[in-house]
Amino acid sequence: MMNINNKSWEKLRATDIVKFLSDIEESIFVEFKSDDEAPNKLVKEISALANTYGGYILLGVGDDKSVGGCTKWSEQRIHTVVHDSLFPAPNLDVKKCVIEGKKVYVIKIEEGSMPPYVTNKGVIYQRISSGSGPIQDSGKLTELYNKRQDYISRVCNKIELPPLHVDADIPNNLVGYLDLGFSVTCSEETFFQRHYHDTDYGLISEYLKGAIGSNNYSISLAGYSVFITAGRLSTQKDSASNPALRAGVNNFLEIMCNGSVRARILLLGSNGGAEVDISYIAHFLDFFKNIYGMIIGKNFSKIYLYAHKFEKLTVIRQFNPFFASDITKNQAIKEEARKLYFQHCRKYGNSIIVEGNRFPVNGYNLIDKRWFNNFKVKYTQENLIKELFLSAYTTLGYIDSFELNAN
Repeated sequence: MMNINNKSWEKLRATDIVKFLSDIEESIFVEFKSDDEAPNKLVKEISALANTYGGYILLGVGDDKSVGGCTKWSEQRIHTVVHDSLFPAPNLDVKKCVIEGKKVYVIKIEEGSMPPYVTNKGVIYQRISSGSGPIQDSGKLTELYNKRQDYISRVCNKIELPPLHVDADIPNNLVGYLDLGFSVTCSEETFFQRHYHDTDYGLISEYLKGAIGSNNYSISLAGYSVFITAGRLSTQKDSASNPALRAGVNNFLEIMCNGSVRARILLLGSNGGAEVDISYIAHFLDFFKNIYGMIIGKNFSKIYLYAHKFEKLTVIRQFNPFFASDITKNQAIKEEARKLYFQHCRKYGNSIIVEGNRFPVNGYNLIDKRWFNNFKVKYTQENLIKELFLSAYTTLGYIDSFELNAN
């Protein structure tokens, strides 16, 4: 999509909008709307742009390009109207500019990767020259649905790991594993590449030494990804004759140069494989989260648009999840964990994980700024990274909710 005055979204200023207005008319990419615009008409234009090539809406500007400003609209109202009136919610960003002492909202709508974007009236719009109209051509609708499926397939190939081949070349106490991945889209595509190549991996190494021990981790570059492993594993066979594990058999984090992530956490059994200390799930995700924050840079949240995320639990053998907190030296936490386990058994019987599942069951969860608004979570870089690495499986098996610090 074109940039206004060849400026990146982050560097766009009111003076750029003034120049833009003097140089351009309404087109397939640009729409002017006054402060009196009805919500359903604004939604119509956003749907059309998202279903076509993307573009900009200048809210507070008349058809004659006069700047009337906005008193009825706010950034929050724009996001709320769009979220309540379009499905799926398209990817957009809003920037407030003050021109001649009046507020103008520049709405940037990306060409949608998950079309069609349907209004709450059941209408699908597209841009036609400098206007918008409903799509009635079945061929065009098929094209949009195929585009959605192609995008989902690309996300799948990017962030979903192949399943492990279970045979004698895996650790004999491996009973399952948890995969987590998310595909990130930002307004500035080169942001990650700059930070990715400028990262001081020596600092990350020092962090890992303190977190898991000097001989229990690795940092490696492979193509345009950095791989970080945690923990030491061996196969069922003698390590001298068969030192190498199968691909994917490790606790590891892969960070791609576009900010997307694949991660895997192994579930290892004790007492003959029947019990699994699930406190390691929270433990590994916590330092994966910290490493990600060290690599992506402090301005990540400013250029972040959205991410598609999934988790998948694979069960090789049935097991009893047990929050043992063996990784902490805090005796009080260990004692509390034991109490929680026996409390669960008294109330609900034994906790047995018989099969794996996926969250969400199909597709991917969309995490964008509207997600934070909906759940009333403050949008900060810390909360954003926390959500990306948050897992629905950290209290696997337990019915009653609880919080324990696994560190």
